[in-house]
Amino acid sequence: MAQLSLYVDDSTMEDLRRDAAREGKTLSKYAAGVLRGRKEHNGWPPGFFNLYGACDDDTFVVPPEIPWELDAPRKTL
Repeated sequence: MAQLSLYVDDSTMEDLRRDAAREGKTLSKYAAGVLRGRKEHNGWPPGFFNLYGACDDDTFVVPPEIPWELDAPRKTL
């Protein structure tokens, strides 16, 4: 099994230890789970996409399309 060394400040380490203890896991298992969870959610927090359309506010509208002519010129690569 691969090993990973992390250098974190004291406050972050305390938070990690507390969270691992709260879940009844070793620090290694807790950290591995956190990292695995990031991969599974592609960086988005759980439930993020469930919020889409949840705001019932008529002022949220799709803005008008901006004409391409107003776009800044770009160098062709």
